[in-house]
Amino acid sequence: MNKIAVSSDKKIASFQPGHTWHDIYTALEGENLAVIGGRVRISYFSSVYGLACDHVESYELVTASGLILTVSQTPYPDLYWALRGGGNNFGIVTQFNVATIPRAPTMWGGMRTYLATEFPALLTAFYNLGMNAKKDGKAHQILSFGWGGMQVAQVELEYADPNPDAAILAEYNAVPNAIADQTAVRSLAELTALLDDSASGHGLRQTFWTWTVKLDTDLATGTKDLFFEEIPSVVDAEGILPAVSLQVITEPMLEKMATRGGNSLGLSANDGPLMLVLVAVKWSNSSDDARINRFAAKIKDRALAVASSKGKASRYLYTNYGSPYQDVIAGYGSENQARLQVISKKYDPTGVFETLQPGYFKLDGAPWGDIS
Repeated sequence: MNKIAVSSDKKIASFQPGHTWHDIYTALEGENLAVIGGRVRISYFSSVYGLACDHVESYELVTASGLILTVSQTPYPDLYWALRGGGNNFGIVTQFNVATIPRAPTMWGGMRTYLATEFPALLTAFYNLGMNAKKDGKAHQILSFGWGGMQVAQVELEYADPNPDAAILAEYNAVPNAIADQTAVRSLAELTALLDDSASGHGLRQTFWTWTVKLDTDLATGTKDLFFEEIPSVVDAEGILPAVSLQVITEPMLEKMATRGGNSLGLSANDGPLMLVLVAVKWSNSSDDARINRFAAKIKDRALAVASSKGKASRYLYTNYGSPYQDVIAGYGSENQARLQVISKKYDPTGVFETLQPGYFKLDGAPWGDIS
């Protein structure tokens, strides 16, 4: 399923699910267009336009009964709401019809790597960029801390225009002593490919664990510290590559979640800004699976306990980072979870997509249950 087409007025891009985002971005570059979509995480442009699910105009959906529906805000508004966050519990999407955005041929971005001496400056820059997203939503960041025999930090920075000196990037640009710097002016497709290569775990085992808290410098610093405190418990695992990554769900992102009738994620503008945390670990041997998952879960539990004690924890879990041991849909709130279950029963009364289709997050609990 590899169709990509642009409407005659260039406002809608239609594509089928056999593509990577790189394919789609490359196809749209010739039209000076893009869509809000993935790369290895949240879109670079989400502080300007919102999340990818908030830009889908309609879905072509095959239901459990075999009916093919065009689902949008007008026909099937309940199903449209559910598909914007509810996962694969309602049918098989065979085509996405997505609002386009105008794009220049190039933008600026890439990664910089630092040693521990620069961690405080990086954490301050991270917080301030996240807090200032309303002033300039064109900047995007991911701040990661990792272990490879020493403590290192890697910041992924993007700016939607080919401008490395935008004022909102000034604090990051002032951090000295980068031991590697891959930032440059590139196309969206080129930047996506670069970052996909850096995040790949080909040939290795991998786990993700996620949680969300209020954006807070002390919580960001504490999360980094907890990560490095727990590293000794797994550092001897063969092939291990552990990291913790911090991102911001900005106030503009949250405000735009109300578009097209809202999505099912259970967040509002009053919740933010939020800090989205991901513990991602790669390793070689299945014999280490249990202890590495416990390592990640322990960091999550400790970090959330600190945030809860300060009144800064959030229930929200970002679907694309969730562990099979986490109940992602419950993180949308009990009201939204119940509404999703009602919609699922309406369009799939025998539960085909919840019981016969393996994989991803279902509506009634973590796929793998509690971690032992």
